[in-house]
Amino acid sequence: MYKFLKWFFILFGVAVVVAAVYFGRRPSRDSLYIEDIHPGMNYFRGSTTLPYRTVYHLLEIDLTTPGLELVSNDPVSPREYSAATVQTFAEQNDTIVAVNGNFFYPFHATTPFNYYPRAGELVEVNGTAINDGKVWKGPGGEKWPSLCISFDNIAQIKTNGICPSDTKIGLAGNLQTLQDGQQIEFPNEDKLPRTVVGVNAAGDRMWLLIVDGRQWPYSAGSTHFFNQQLLKSVGAYDVLNLDGGGSVTLIIQQDGKQELINSPYHTRVVMRQRPVANFLGVRLSSE
Repeated sequence: MYKFLKWFFILFGVAVVVAAVYFGRRPSRDSLYIEDIHPGMNYFRGSTTLPYRTVYHLLEIDLTTPGLELVSNDPVSPREYSAATVQTFAEQNDTIVAVNGNFFYPFHATTPFNYYPRAGELVEVNGTAINDGKVWKGPGGEKWPSLCISFDNIAQIKTNGICPSDTKIGLAGNLQTLQDGQQIEFPNEDKLPRTVVGVNAAGDRMWLLIVDGRQWPYSAGSTHFFNQQLLKSVGAYDVLNLDGGGSVTLIIQQDGKQELINSPYHTRVVMRQRPVANFLGVRLSSE
């Protein structure tokens, strides 16, 4: 009996320490608004309790801000990308904001020790990816709707996935959930972690919505309907769903350091970042 109690308290203590490390590091559920977190950018952290508990992060970006530059990354071969975390991308490119991009493959996350890709391993994107005007097309090609940002920072979402010839940055998602201001219905939706991008009708304003999930009771995730409603209420005209699940990551530069702002959930580990294929970053030139 003594030996049983001894191991029980040892394991209980380990569980408390692990919970304190991971759960203590997560962002607060309290609302937070920071105007001009960077020039031309406002940040809002919000939470809901009904109809379910969700924590989300919303960045509003004025694309007309002087010196604002949108960036992504190149593959290492005509089709393959070297997987990396969003934080690594942000640090290497000195971004003030960075999020994950396209869906990609191969991928599995069986256990915290058995997953693919790890940092540096090769993956391919689904749909179209464009960086600095160079175009790469993975499986699905133009069937995946795309976010297209021109060299003069005009953003639009193309349902057919075909970006204009003057596109500098392009990312593909699996679903356009708001088109020309009209909501698209998705019955029987699951609540999931989400990375979502919205643009206004003029194409000069963009929103990045990051929703934490799979972490009950902290945050269950969101549905496409929730995202539609939220982004339409702030002025979005078109909305695109990017890669979600354990890929969902938001990095914002604070005091000169790229900080993890949301609560990722990769391989069932809270606050663990997943290596992904490509990214959307924002930085400000010093000129």
